Amino acid sequence: MTPELKAKFTPKAAKKPLELSQQFISTCFSPTGVFLLAGSMEGQVGRWSLVPDKPEPELAETPPLTGLISWVSTCACLPDGKLAVAADSFGNLACWSYCDDATEPVWKIENAHDGWIRCVLVSPDGQKIATCGRDGRVVFWSADGKKQSEIKVGGDLSVMRFASDGKSLFVGSLESKVTQWELAGATKVREFDAGLLFKPNRLQDVGGVHSMAVSPDGSQLLVGGTQPENGGNVQGKPTVLAFDVASGELKKKAELGAGGDVFVTDLEWHPDGCWLITTSGNPGQGKFVCWRVEDEQPLSETKLSNCHAVRQHPSGKWLVLLTTNAGSNGNGKVVDKDGEYRGNSSPLVVMTFPTT
Repeated sequence: MTPELKAKFTPKAAKKPLELSQQFISTCFSPTGVFLLAGSMEGQVGRWSLVPDKPEPELAETPPLTGLISWVSTCACLPDGKLAVAADSFGNLACWSYCDDATEPVWKIENAHDGWIRCVLVSPDGQKIATCGRDGRVVFWSADGKKQSEIKVGGDLSVMRFASDGKSLFVGSLESKVTQWELAGATKVREFDAGLLFKPNRLQDVGGVHSMAVSPDGSQLLVGGTQPENGGNVQGKPTVLAFDVASGELKKKAELGAGGDVFVTDLEWHPDGCWLITTSGNPGQGKFVCWRVEDEQPLSETKLSNCHAVRQHPSGKWLVLLTTNAGSNGNGKVVDKDGEYRGNSSPLVVMTFPTT
């Protein structure tokens, strides 16, 4: 690791964070990069458009997309540059034309799953929408909302990723079960041992797979979570496991913080050769990390309060991070000057990397 490489991946904030009115927990860019979407804890999908001809990225808020009713912990854009899908914790799935002024869905499926839909993906060819959740099923839909097929995986499913060739699907659960499924025959072809990311604690299941990514060449599967020490107020080191896809063998375990830093919440590949990672732990604790599998230490770390997600702009020149307001704790003790409880919000941090 050279000083030049570290400097290349030491980001800077482009401007003051964009203060959002509610808490957002998932995000995605449109394929053209003109729109940014984000799922909120209040059943909306926030929508911002990129202001053109600005020296630094600037986002303008537009009316949010409506139709869901609870936590929107997952959203994705289709490659057509017009449609986006998202799902909520009540098991509802919806699709919008996000370029239009209309805010209602073009289609919606109520009770698409029995309970929380934790992940929605679009296949590399844009022909399939995949959803999974607490009912243990992976369901495939057409772009117009017709159910095509399903795989009964089992467990409380938390995250999925398509293989780079689109022929198989990696699925992770909150019990830290990670499997690979061949789509043509709905057949399980491989298991990956991520058990150290899970701990039964009395009556509580702690940990699980919270993030996942596949390397662009398809050779590595990265799984993110924590090594839980206890239940209740969970403590544990944020951890990334790097597996060889062909053999299922664990090649690297990376601990990216201390016990109070807890979860690796998101993983995103940077085309110049490193992983962009977010963590969230105790109130106020979180980091944005740039890391390579071959290195023992991160290229850079930036402290940010309880990061939920990182997404790169399609241009590769900048990225956004969903964070949490300072002083968050959710117990009602923090009040404003009028004595009213103020809910959490999500400062949207825009960052760039050096251009030389």
